Amino acid sequence: MIPPFKQLYRRWPWRKLLHQLIPTYCLLCSRRLGERLLCDDCEMDLPWLNHQRACQQCAIPLTTDSRFCGHCLHRPPAFQRAFIPFLYDYPLDYLISSFKYRRNLTSGKALASLLIPFMQNAYDDSDCEWPSLILPVPLHWRRRLVRSFNQSSLLSGALAKGLQIKSLDNGCRRRRRTPSQKGLDRQQRQKNLRGAFTLQPAAAATIQGQCIAILDDVVTTTATARELANLLLKNGAREVHLWAVARTPERR
Repeated sequence: MIPPFKQLYRRWPWRKLLHQLIPTYCLLCSRRLGERLLCDDCEMDLPWLNHQRACQQCAIPLTTDSRFCGHCLHRPPAFQRAFIPFLYDYPLDYLISSFKYRRNLTSGKALASLLIPFMQNAYDDSDCEWPSLILPVPLHWRRRLVRSFNQSSLLSGALAKGLQIKSLDNGCRRRRRTPSQKGLDRQQRQKNLRGAFTLQPAAAATIQGQCIAILDDVVTTTATARELANLLLKNGAREVHLWAVARTPERR
């Protein structure tokens, strides 16, 4: 049941008046807005990924006219396709860092508000099946205790609500603490994560025959997504997609 205050707030005249009295401001340029968190100019200036010049499976930016990157051609990942709107670059990296490391939940809300329409348009323009479940990438319990939240879980909850898809929060866990992935190359990252995840018994029953979207904040080498996709398919999932906020370019 929706509390009476929220019912009142959702009525358009009251909501509009409230935001006139207590306006929001663009998180990037501080321009006064209504309900939104980013102005049109700042949203347009975000580092949008050109999907015409990106790998059609992992979304890494390409410098050639190939449809797939060398990594996906020589060692295809278990996930079918990646849906990622942005490059990991300024000023998006500021929003992600603010959300992830400084507990700025408003930045997380802004990221979710960008992801929802992107996913809707991306699936409308593709021949891919809509996932029925979202699986946020889990943190080890010690890292989650230090950070106090899992950024992927918060994004998953917002997307589940906006897209009307079930979120499998806590459906998977890291059974061992892995060293930080920062500074590791592709092979080191894959080795670092091998066998790091396990599926919870209740989730194992839920994923049977389902199309599942793995949700992460930033994808660098796809090592995490590859490990999770293999785990999901091995345990009965029918198809796996990769969702993320941003994609890093290939390291040279």
